[in-house]
Amino acid sequence: MDDRENGYTGFIVSGFENRNIYGFREDSSDPEYHFKDKMPFVIKEQEYKEIASLFLAAFKRKGIDKAVFSRVKAIEFDEKYCDQLFHDLTTAYPSAFVYCISSTLFGTWIGATPEKLLSIDSLKASTVSLAGTKKSGDNSPWGEKESQEQAYVTDFILDRLKKAGMSDIEMSQRYEAMAGPVKHLKNDIGFTLNGADPWKIAMELHPTPAVSGFPQKEAMELILEVEPHDRELYTGFIGVIGDGATDLFVNLRCCSIQEDSAYLYLGGGFTLSSSVEEEWQETEYKSKTLLNILQKF
Repeated sequence: MDDRENGYTGFIVSGFENRNIYGFREDSSDPEYHFKDKMPFVIKEQEYKEIASLFLAAFKRKGIDKAVFSRVKAIEFDEKYCDQLFHDLTTAYPSAFVYCISSTLFGTWIGATPEKLLSIDSLKASTVSLAGTKKSGDNSPWGEKESQEQAYVTDFILDRLKKAGMSDIEMSQRYEAMAGPVKHLKNDIGFTLNGADPWKIAMELHPTPAVSGFPQKEAMELILEVEPHDRELYTGFIGVIGDGATDLFVNLRCCSIQEDSAYLYLGGGFTLSSSVEEEWQETEYKSKTLLNILQKF
């Protein structure tokens, strides 16, 4: 990875708050896996509901319209199957960004994320507004809660792009996007880069309300105050950033691998109309993206 005045180039991964950013160099040697000893905090259903209720109760006091509350789910997994898990995820989710990374700094993480943060090819760039969740087989109309949740993300992205001086901003009609066992509401957004540095655009967009909330500052403060675990790489961004082309993704549907266990990071977008019970179920649905593959080992 090259360190530049305006940012970085190469394969990178960041944490949720953008404080920790890690870069990788290409290496032809055999991969070596590193596993952390400290386990993340795993929350049970009843405790989740109690803390999530406090989280939601703070919205009016703090002027928050939406915020994402997450949890960690643990399952047994033999770490010797990391390679096979990665390959099985690429087969199961060909349209997702599937990765497996390992470092002495953060251990081993594997994921299959459906959400693009920033893609650039020459002068043209694109991103997506992705939020709202239902089971993939649920054909009922989308509710007001999910529509509003996704609208916060869309408005935030359009506002940030305009403030950053992007031009020729175009947005598709909203549509359903399948992501394995769940589906989301999505808009594709394209724009002209106008010579802006890809790093600066990524910093403008991340973290969007899809993983933080709206207003962003207040939502992030609440998340850091209430969530009982460190998100680490979950809801950071991951991918390649460079002068020629850039492809960055939001790190969702991911897990940290440790000896004998996989720790899945799962979040739900809360609004004032949210039901704590339904948000718990949403995290359960999202866990199936990895669980459906993990449970084969």
